[in-house]
Amino acid sequence: MKKIFLGLLAATVLWSCNFLNKGYQDSESFKELKEELIKKFGKDAYYTSFTIANDKNATIVSVTETDNPSSLKMAEWMKLNGVWKQNADVTLEVSEGSKAEDFMFQLDKTMNMELLGKLVDEAKQKVISEKNIKEVNVKMVSFSAPDDGDFSHAQYYIIIEPKQGGTDFKFSYNLDGTLAKFDY
Repeated sequence: MKKIFLGLLAATVLWSCNFLNKGYQDSESFKELKEELIKKFGKDAYYTSFTIANDKNATIVSVTETDNPSSLKMAEWMKLNGVWKQNADVTLEVSEGSKAEDFMFQLDKTMNMELLGKLVDEAKQKVISEKNIKEVNVKMVSFSAPDDGDFSHAQYYIIIEPKQGGTDFKFSYNLDGTLAKFDY
């Protein structure tokens, strides 16, 4: 009986680890992540960077955020295996006469998480259909505030990879969702 219990416990742990590492692979998971970010940092949080890295062993979400841009103080956070941990304190330097928030973005104001999720779906489908690859993963998704504060040239970056390994497919999308570049 003890062996059966230990076997079931081990199977449950392995299943849970795999479940927790499902990654952010589609538009629905990006909606969930948006809600999680709002719950963790608040709906009015400001960000300078947002990155998701998925691999077969882990999914990492990394953000640099603040709820008070004028303080010039930000925190770098990382979520690994479902746990958020603050990695660093960041102090911004901005040019005289500039406002810190000019170099930051907010969810659904500058950066549209729902659009980003749709772009992930679109990028995956493009690789599947055009490159005749049956199964793909989202390897990385990234969005950062431009150093010059000019969001008119900001882009979403998405990297898709074949599930079995091989060439990475790199996508850049403009803020309105138009494809700017597709490379591999």
